[in-house]
Amino acid sequence: MARKPAPRKPKTKKRSGGGGGFGLSVALALAALLIGGGLGLYYGDALTGRQENVAERPVATASRPSAPSPELSSGIALPQSAAPEQPLQPAPEATRPPVQLQPEPQLASLPPQEAAPAPSASDPPWRRNALPAIDTGGKPRIAIVIDDMGIDRKRSQRALVLKAPVTFAYLPYAQGVAEQVRKAHAAGHEILVHLPMEPSSESIDPGPQVLLTELPPQEIAQRLAWNLAQMDGVVGVNNHMGSRFTSDAAAMRPVLEELNRRGLLFLDSRTGPNTVGYRMARDLGMPALQRDVFLDNTDSHDAVAKQLAETEQQASKHGQAIAIGHPRDATLDMLELWIEDVQARGFALVPLTALLTSAPLPATAGLPIR
Repeated sequence: MARKPAPRKPKTKKRSGGGGGFGLSVALALAALLIGGGLGLYYGDALTGRQENVAERPVATASRPSAPSPELSSGIALPQSAAPEQPLQPAPEATRPPVQLQPEPQLASLPPQEAAPAPSASDPPWRRNALPAIDTGGKPRIAIVIDDMGIDRKRSQRALVLKAPVTFAYLPYAQGVAEQVRKAHAAGHEILVHLPMEPSSESIDPGPQVLLTELPPQEIAQRLAWNLAQMDGVVGVNNHMGSRFTSDAAAMRPVLEELNRRGLLFLDSRTGPNTVGYRMARDLGMPALQRDVFLDNTDSHDAVAKQLAETEQQASKHGQAIAIGHPRDATLDMLELWIEDVQARGFALVPLTALLTSAPLPATAGLPIR
């Protein structure tokens, strides 16, 4: 008969004095895993040498409808939203590096006013309506002017929140222009009348109440008066189009004489190579300036970025520069980014009147007017 196998003894757990070590090891491993993961979230790109890809960032749902493409052809990356970046798994509080907030260049934080007398009722309007002078500490000064304000209400309103003392040139025939100008004043900006003048091409429409070389002097005077009456609180005038009108000395002289009589400055937009506006205004002894750079003849982010760089070069070379742009998405996108750091690079953003000296401008009698 087969032998019955002996019953197996049940196994007993071997007790040891080091049994708690295993639990401790597991706890340490989990802690290391958490800390290591947190460091990876904050420093992983730096440790591995990977370049940050802006397109991989989470995009906030409330982003602007007309936001540009994240990657430009020049390699400039634009943010997808003004909302802060949200990591998928935030690291433990103890592992987070201290956040260093960069101060935003707001009007309220601009340098203190220079010691200068306050404008009086006897001062000309270009002084009374100017923003207070600021001490730039000898830095190269840049004035940004935005033309064609008022027609595109949405983008004109967007321009008002630029964090710098931008000068706005409003078209007199824009709907509700007087109210728009009041809002621009309240936002801390200087105002120009963007005066419609005759272009060289007859296929381009500069708008109603335009100044034409073929008009009799009385009609030009009436149209000029109408344009100037559409808004208050302006510091001066610059030309809207006008490549033909500004090159005609006989047509320009009575216009500039009237602007000078009213105590307004003239900014020559230099829309044509033969303009006489700036030199004639100086010949009359009136406050006058001229444009240095057009920002957006080509309506693209790359083009605007290059022209902003050119503006900086002009300011570095001559001590000051005037750049003119328009209320377009590409222009406003790049200005918003540029304004954030241009002052940190040693430039001062100023209103247009800051580029005029307090002393009377010397007359340039004898210069030929062509």
